[in-house]
Amino acid sequence: MEFEETNIFSLPLNFPQTFLPDRRLLASLLSFASKGGVGDKVSIGAETGIPTGSSTGKVEPMIYYAYGMGLISAKKVSGQWSLGLTSLGLIVFQEDPFLSEPQTLWVLHLMLSRRFSLSSPASGVADAWFALFAESGFRLGSQFTQSRFSEFLTDRHGEKSYLKSLSGVVIRSYLEDSCLGLIDVLLQAENESFTRIAAPLDKSFFPFYATYLYLVWDELFNSDNQIALDFFSQQTRCFAIMGWDEAMINRWLDWMMDKGIVQVDRYTGTPVLLRLQTTDQVVGSSYNELI
Repeated sequence: MEFEETNIFSLPLNFPQTFLPDRRLLASLLSFASKGGVGDKVSIGAETGIPTGSSTGKVEPMIYYAYGMGLISAKKVSGQWSLGLTSLGLIVFQEDPFLSEPQTLWVLHLMLSRRFSLSSPASGVADAWFALFAESGFRLGSQFTQSRFSEFLTDRHGEKSYLKSLSGVVIRSYLEDSCLGLIDVLLQAENESFTRIAAPLDKSFFPFYATYLYLVWDELFNSDNQIALDFFSQQTRCFAIMGWDEAMINRWLDWMMDKGIVQVDRYTGTPVLLRLQTTDQVVGSSYNELI
C-alpha cells in the first residue's frame, strides 16, 4: 500500500486494531517525525520505544492515529514509512511535546473526528470517530450505549467481526487519562451510557478551534477564500462534532473577527466567512492565549 504525502487519505476502518491513542507513544512518534524519520515498523519501534513485532504491534496504529489527528505526514512504500511533521504537528511539538494541554487534546479530538473529502456518502478520515461525533446524533440521541454505537457502525459498514471491539476502542479513548481522558468529550453515567460534551467555550481554546477551521477548510474547500457558514457547517459537520449551538458559534466568530482571523459578512442573510490570514499564521498562533 502506498500513501502520497501530499494527499489526504482515509484510514483503514479498523486501523487501531485494539490499541488506544496513547499520548506517551504519540509524543515519542512526534519526536521521531520531527527528524524526518524513516524506517519500517520494527526499526521505528526500536527507535521510539513503541512496542511492535513483525506481524502486529502498536507502531502502525500510532502512525495512523498521529496522521488522523493531523500531526504528521506519512508515506509508506514497500514497508518503509517516511514521516514528517505537519504545521499542526510542528507547533504542538514545540509548545506541548507531551500532549498534556487540554487545548491540544481538544484539537486532536476534533481533527480525528473530521470529514474525509466531499464525496457522498460522507465519511471520516477515521470513520468510526466521524460516525460517532458527526453522524450519530439523530440515531443515537444525546445518551447512548456502546452496544447502540456498535449497531450503528454495523448499519454503516456491514457485518464485520471487529466492529464491537472498535466501538469500545473509540469510547475508551476518552475514558483513559493516558489517552484523551484528560478532556471531557464523553461523560459516562452509572448505567453504562455515555453523553457527548460540547467543546469548551473558554477563550484559551478559541485559537485551536480557529486552527481546526483553517485546516478543515484547506482540505475540503482549498480553492475558496470565502464560504457561507451554513454550507461549511453542513458539509464539514464541524459544529455537530463540537456540540455547539448558534449562540456558542457566534461567541467564537466574534472573537475571530476581533483577532483579524476572519471577516464575517452577515448582510447576505446567512453569515459568509472570509479568511484574512494564512493557515500557517493561524496554526502558529494556536498557543497564544495560553499563559
